[in-house]
Amino acid sequence: MSSSVLPHGDGVSPARSALGTLVTQQLRVLLERRAIRIAVVGLMLAAASGFTYLPTIRSDPGQAEWVFIIPVAVAAIAAGLREGLITALVAALMAGIFAADKAQMFELGTETFALFSARVAMFGITAAVLGAFAEAHYSVQDHLRQLALLDPLTKVSNIERFHHEVRMLDAAGVPYAVMITDLDNLKALNDEYGHQAGSAAIQTTANVLRRVVRTTDLVARFGGDEFVVILREADRVGAQIVMNRVRKMLREETLPIAPDVVLKVSMGVAISGEDGSTPEELLRNADEAMYSEKRSRKASGEGSSR
Repeated sequence: MSSSVLPHGDGVSPARSALGTLVTQQLRVLLERRAIRIAVVGLMLAAASGFTYLPTIRSDPGQAEWVFIIPVAVAAIAAGLREGLITALVAALMAGIFAADKAQMFELGTETFALFSARVAMFGITAAVLGAFAEAHYSVQDHLRQLALLDPLTKVSNIERFHHEVRMLDAAGVPYAVMITDLDNLKALNDEYGHQAGSAAIQTTANVLRRVVRTTDLVARFGGDEFVVILREADRVGAQIVMNRVRKMLREETLPIAPDVVLKVSMGVAISGEDGSTPEELLRNADEAMYSEKRSRKASGEGSSR
């Protein structure tokens, strides 16, 4: 039996599938820009208007109606219900004018109003259906994207979101500080009170970090009991203030499973431009500063969780 290449998925080759995905993504990115989207829809409306005056179409005006549905559908799918309905109204007005011109009905009257109303209904229903489905689809997709960037235990961001945020800040030239936080004596807490207590300690730390930082900052779980925080436009003094607040608030927290435990953390900070220019350098230097503090505190006897 001669060998053959099996089709990919439903018969589409991997190369064609990848190309189709790339084209779709690029088209979506372009249409998300309002100015570009309005220009594209405007050109489509102009093209539809020109199409109605083709000699073969003028003899049968009904053939031109479906052309105006294309810009309406594009607007509704790309921008949602509101923009779709506005485009539908414009398309209905244009289609009604051209239909009246072809039928030599230039005076306002019942027939002209009916001509316009029929097109408003047809294009409006198209825009309403497609726009509603598009908004529901984008809402679900946005919710899924948000879930993909959240840590399931603590509900703060994950490390993927951290790297994305750093790339955005670097591209915009915004200075920032990277702060790493590590819970002290988590293993001892797990051994004595169970892993539920350890999970509660991690969640409590995440909640404290979230309350201390600004809404423009970012808290992400780095892994295990470590968190990484991005402090926008913060210098070393500002980062130290944040670290002091975190320690103070953690001392005031109580774990229901282990009420006699005082949560303590070790922290380290790195400043963009001063301590590194890449996320890896900043994380490494902040991590080294954090472990240096942890060793110093253990050496001085301050590392106990009680």
